[in-house]
Amino acid sequence: MQLYFTKEDLIHANEEAIAADRNRTLIPEKLQQLSNKNAYPVAKAFTHNGVEVRCVIVVDETGRMAMKTTYRLPLVLAVLAPAIGAISLSQVACRTPASGPSAMALATLAAHEGHELFAAHCVACHGGHGRGNGPAAIALTVRPRDFWNERCRYVSTLNGVPTLEDLMQTIGSGRHFGAMPARPNLTDVEVHILAEYVREITRLGWEDRLTKEFADDDETTPEEIREIAWERVTPGELAAVRGPGLGFRADLEYGRQLYLEDCAACHGPWGRGDGLDMPLDERGKPIEVRDLTSGKFRGGTGEEEIFKRIKCGIPGTPMSSAAASDEDIWQLVRYVRFLAGRKR
Repeated sequence: MQLYFTKEDLIHANEEAIAADRNRTLIPEKLQQLSNKNAYPVAKAFTHNGVEVRCVIVVDETGRMAMKTTYRLPLVLAVLAPAIGAISLSQVACRTPASGPSAMALATLAAHEGHELFAAHCVACHGGHGRGNGPAAIALTVRPRDFWNERCRYVSTLNGVPTLEDLMQTIGSGRHFGAMPARPNLTDVEVHILAEYVREITRLGWEDRLTKEFADDDETTPEEIREIAWERVTPGELAAVRGPGLGFRADLEYGRQLYLEDCAACHGPWGRGDGLDMPLDERGKPIEVRDLTSGKFRGGTGEEEIFKRIKCGIPGTPMSSAAASDEDIWQLVRYVRFLAGRKR
């Protein structure tokens, strides 16, 4: 498994991991010697449930750095695993929280046709059960999404639930300016299967939380809980993305007034991500507010993508869907593009 990232990412992740004391044996002594492309150090090595996991820095033929993750099973487990079939190497190697998925949920995921694809392409970061706790996650400045507990961020619907097409676009194109690479080697059918698998993880997560929520309610049946869980992953009305109408003129001063009213509290008066508010995600964790002047938007840099981010909001964050008219949203889009072109 390989994952591309920058030297700065490695150094930052190593320092952060040591400070957090994540019970993993890190090897930092040569991490500062990253200028020597022929002798990259082991970024991290740890053992979990008897499985040795080593993440080694390598350089490909284009000169890009990558992390190659390898697993080594104990001899007994290595011999038995293929025989019993129920043990997935990727699942064994990833840390599983004590309050992890139920046996029924794991069986459902294991039977899904996307299970092997997810294990081959997604487990390194997102973990064996999609909890965002894969072995490579520690080396990333942007935490991988926890599909079990968190909402997908980039959607095209007004209810904040991604369509399969939204998920397929993310899987196929990767995350712009993030650590998630594009997957051009996957067929459209494989990307569709992976999208359905991710949605199934989210549905099971909802089912798990709802089961706990209604544990003392004798009137709510398991069938009703499953129905509610399906409703939570059913996309709503698509946001209509129509271009600016005839006669539309970008008014930067008006766009700035709209921005100051609705966006500056988090993004700052000049879009540098230095607003006074300190937003949290749906799990109470701090959010790194986007610096709009960088021009690096993970949901896409095109005008239609920016329009959808404003129109639909970013689920799981304080950025809710906009109540403004489409014309006002286009004024905001043009102003955001203006900020992205400013020299810092």
